[in-house]
Amino acid sequence: MVNVLFVDMNAYFASVEQQMRPELRHKPVGIVATRTDHTCFIAASYEAKALGIKTGTAVWEAKRLCRQIQIVEARPLVYVQIHHQIIAAVEACLHVDAVLSIDEMACRLLGTECVEENAVAIAYQIKNKIKTDVGEFLRCSIGLAPNRFLAKIAADMQKPDGLTVIRPEDIPHKLYPLALDDFPGIGRQMLRRLHQAGITTVEQMYARSEKQLRAVWHSVLGERWWYQLRGIELPEPPHHRQTVGHSHVLPPKLRNDRDTKAVMIRLIHKAAARLRHLRYWAHRMALFVEHMETADWEAHGALGICQDTVTMLLVFDRLWATKPAGKAIRVAVTLYQLASDAAVTLPLFPADANRVKLCRAMDLLNAKFGSNTVYFGETYRVLDSAPTRIAFTKIPDLTLDT
Repeated sequence: MVNVLFVDMNAYFASVEQQMRPELRHKPVGIVATRTDHTCFIAASYEAKALGIKTGTAVWEAKRLCRQIQIVEARPLVYVQIHHQIIAAVEACLHVDAVLSIDEMACRLLGTECVEENAVAIAYQIKNKIKTDVGEFLRCSIGLAPNRFLAKIAADMQKPDGLTVIRPEDIPHKLYPLALDDFPGIGRQMLRRLHQAGITTVEQMYARSEKQLRAVWHSVLGERWWYQLRGIELPEPPHHRQTVGHSHVLPPKLRNDRDTKAVMIRLIHKAAARLRHLRYWAHRMALFVEHMETADWEAHGALGICQDTVTMLLVFDRLWATKPAGKAIRVAVTLYQLASDAAVTLPLFPADANRVKLCRAMDLLNAKFGSNTVYFGETYRVLDSAPTRIAFTKIPDLTLDT
C-alpha cells in the first residue's frame, strides 16, 4: 500500500522553453536570469546535463564545455502560467494535496487508490494528461510511497520521465544505495554535521535512534527524520516566514551609483509589496552591494515595526549615505525579524496609518491595471530591471510583478 503520489517536473524551466520554442528541442539549453557571461545557469536541459552543464554552472564554463549551448533568458511569468496548467492537468486525475514548488506537488491517495496497481495506473494517467494538455516536452518523474518524504525521494530515483515505488516492505533496504546528500534537506553543512557524528551512509543514519538524530540536527527536526525514514507520515509543522527579500545582478549599463541606487529602491518596493501581501511586518532591513573591485558593502537598519515602503525608503536613504563609491555588480535587500498581522498592534498615529494605506492602495492599482502603474519616481529609469524571478521553493503571485 502507498499513500502519497509525488510529481516532480523534469528540468522544468528548460523543458518549458523547449516546449514553447521548437528550435530548442533536443539541444543543450541553459536558462539564465540575466544575459551575461558572469552569471550561472538557474536550469539546464537534459541534453546540457549530459555534457556536464547543470544548475549553477557558470555561463563562460558552459561555453567552454559546449560551443553550441543555447543560452535562454528566463521568462518567469511564462513558467508560472505553465505551472498552473500542469496543476490543472494533475487535478483532472487526482487532487493535488500540496503544491511544494514551481515544479513539485504531492497528492494524497485514498481508499482503493492506495493499492499499488491502481496508484501506478493513476501515475501513468497523470503523465499522459500533462503530455496531451500541456506539452509533450514537459516530462515528469513520479514517486509512490507511504509518506510524502519518501515519495519525493522515489521521484528523484529515476529521471527523466521515471516512475518509482517505495513499498513499506522496501524500507529501509531500498534507501541504502543512496548517498546522504541525495536526500532533500541534506546540504553541505548538514552533510558535514552527519560525518562529524560518524554517519557516512544511509544505513548508519537509519540505525540511529530518535534521540541521536535529534542531537545531530540540534533540533526536533532530527526526530522527524527518524519517523519519515520509516514511512510514517507526520503533520506538517506550522510555518513562520523568517525573511522577505530580493536581489538583482546588475547589467553593465546600470553599474553606476545613480542607477544602482534606483535599482535598490525598486527592490525595496518589491519586497515591501510582498511583505504586505503575505501579511507580515518587518522590524529590520538589510542592504547588500557586491562590488567589482572594492570591498562589498552591507548595512542594517531598524524599521520599528513596519509594513510601508515610505518608512523603509527613509531608513534606506540614511543607510545609503554611508556606502562607499564603487562599481556594483549585485544588489540585495532583505526584510527580517518578521511578525505576522496577528502579532502586531496596528499603527496608532494617523501619519503612520496613512503611509500603510497609501502603499496598499499602490498595491491594488498595480494588481488591477498592471505592474508599474504606480511606482516611485526615482525608479523610472530602471523599471525593466529586477523583473520577477522564481526560486524553486516559491511561486510568485502574478499580481505582484511590480
